[in-house]
Amino acid sequence: MRKLNKNFWIFGSFFYLYFFIWAACLPFLSLWLTEVVGLNSTKTGIVFSAMSIAAICYQPFFGIVSDKLGLKKNLIWIFIVLLMFIAPFFIFVYQPLLQTNIIVGSLIGGVYLGAVFNGGVGAIEAYIEKVSHSSSFEYGRVRMFGCLGAATSTFLTGQLFNSNPNAIFWISSVTAVILALVFYLAKMEDAHSHSTGNLSTPSAPKKSTLSIFKDKKFWFFVLYVLGVGCIYDVYDQQFSVFFTHFFETSEKGTEVFGNLYTLQIFMEAIVMVLAPFIIRKIGAKNALLYAGCIMSIRIIGSGLAEGPIAISVLKLMHALEVPILLVAVFKYISANFDMRASATIYLIGFQFSKQLGAIFLSTIVGNMYDTVGFKSAYLLLGTIALVFTIISFFTLSSHKSPTVHATTLKKVQKDSA
Repeated sequence: MRKLNKNFWIFGSFFYLYFFIWAACLPFLSLWLTEVVGLNSTKTGIVFSAMSIAAICYQPFFGIVSDKLGLKKNLIWIFIVLLMFIAPFFIFVYQPLLQTNIIVGSLIGGVYLGAVFNGGVGAIEAYIEKVSHSSSFEYGRVRMFGCLGAATSTFLTGQLFNSNPNAIFWISSVTAVILALVFYLAKMEDAHSHSTGNLSTPSAPKKSTLSIFKDKKFWFFVLYVLGVGCIYDVYDQQFSVFFTHFFETSEKGTEVFGNLYTLQIFMEAIVMVLAPFIIRKIGAKNALLYAGCIMSIRIIGSGLAEGPIAISVLKLMHALEVPILLVAVFKYISANFDMRASATIYLIGFQFSKQLGAIFLSTIVGNMYDTVGFKSAYLLLGTIALVFTIISFFTLSSHKSPTVHATTLKKVQKDSA
């Protein structure tokens, strides 16, 4: 029991620290690009497109490698080491490059940030989801710590952004060092290894991995991700810039945004604890549809919002769908696909698909913000997301229990303990 509790707290701490760094760098990235670096919305869209291009190059590779490695820690160590250099990268490399040559700066930034965030986050989440199976704790509950880490980070970031944005990146680098120490304490090989040294999580055979692409359920899942999840991510990229327009000064808007983001993530933590119970009751498909409805309402509502109160309420609605979506995706994968290829399905079907769509949409939508305005762009994006949510009602699978492969996985883990 002590081993299981140890893994729960270790990976809860891991999520806390990783998403502390994530929230320090990404939610305010569009503001940093416009206010500190001096880019317009179109160039900011190019930066996000470059991150998406890099991420889609990484994600299939990360997914296959993750399933091959099982519970080995090699890939996660690479992400942690890269995160330690977040401050030198942003301050001494990224900002000067973006101000000198937007294309070169975007590409180099995409390579680095795409690995540690857009590409790496999926591998990290898939790894800890595997750990949750082997250590018998609920993924949604350990993922809650990520919400708390992000809430702490955004509160701090909101206070520092206007006065000293560089301090945010140095704090992130120090946090990455602490993250390395925490991850070092996780002894997965010792706790769940065969006598021969093979890990308890069986790797997906090549034939099983390839068969994913012949499964229509996989492609219907991808359709949902592209039509709903991708649209929502692109909408949220520059939402912080739009949000500040509702206030007298951008500084006041940034401060309020940071405080709301903190409240939002604390709300996410509460919903994350409840998410496994909710999804068991309504099923993974219905949970995905619920998330799609909330996302569509938030996007359309942003196009109709008048005043700081309305836009603030819409900001907080993010907390009502993100935890459900994150847990539901893993539940849907375990109920409909081979668990031995879960990382591949998650990284390709969910993460890769969203990034692929974002490559094309980020720059196009960024240009729409500059030409027709945020509100008109949001009304169009929200309508598209709603249409695809309705389509997914007929295309997503209604299975509520894990496939035989998940049972096989637990048996192997039990035999190897």
